[in-house]
Amino acid sequence: MAPIDVTFPSNNIKLAGHLYVPGSYKEGESLPGIVVLHPGGGVKEQTSGTYAAELSKHGFITLAFDRRTQGASEGTPRCVEDPYAAIEDAKSAVTYLATSDKVDPKRIGILGICAGGGYAIATASADARVKAVATVSMVDTGLLFARSIPKETLTSLVAQAGENRTEYAKGAEVKYLPYIPPVEKDSPVLMKEAHDYYLTSRGSHSRSVNKFALWSYDTLVAFDAFARIERISPRPLLVIAGTDADTIEHSRIAIAKAGKPSELFTIAGATHIDLYDRKVNDCVPKLTEFFKKSL
Repeated sequence: MAPIDVTFPSNNIKLAGHLYVPGSYKEGESLPGIVVLHPGGGVKEQTSGTYAAELSKHGFITLAFDRRTQGASEGTPRCVEDPYAAIEDAKSAVTYLATSDKVDPKRIGILGICAGGGYAIATASADARVKAVATVSMVDTGLLFARSIPKETLTSLVAQAGENRTEYAKGAEVKYLPYIPPVEKDSPVLMKEAHDYYLTSRGSHSRSVNKFALWSYDTLVAFDAFARIERISPRPLLVIAGTDADTIEHSRIAIAKAGKPSELFTIAGATHIDLYDRKVNDCVPKLTEFFKKSL
């Protein structure tokens, strides 16, 4: 069933979403709802929409949307990766479902992919309306940048971010960097995979523009997705990762810090971005079982 184009506010910024309603839906029903969060640099038409569409086939009303400044959503400057704004937008998406006459407000879950997984955990840590949390190929963006960029380089980038904020306030342009730089033979596997998904016909979309504002760095370095993860308990947490993903450490750290009940479910032989499209059918049965039990 084709998604329904919807919009909803988040701190007076209009966000664009796709609402997926099961084909079997009957007028007057109140179904469980799931908010689906996209990866950093992604848009709702990519993997988050894929998962939203698949889960809707199993009796859930799902909402995939573009975070502020990204995709079809409003917000300037464009393409700022702000974890705290992402959390606020996720809460606003929960509010949208909770006020829908098609959704049972007591049965709302959240699913996040990649960076969206870290944002899903942080959102649920502070929003008791979220009754169940799941992630796929989850990363904590703060941890990712801290460990993948040399300390001296990161220090310089943070300084440049602050300088660009001042320049922008004086009328200059926002400076941007590519999410996915040109791939070399010795580039990390994740970057090679990201190039194959986002920058080829495999998963590219015109609104996924492969850039983010330089000043994102001074917010990302202050973010810890797992800082309050224990507050999710006793609500359930499901973390799905490929055994061959170079980001699986993030999932293991989350589970080690989480309360109960929590589970790490692995997909044998899968890499990080395999779970965006090629291994979705390996994840959906587990997600369906989890959300049906939890919601």
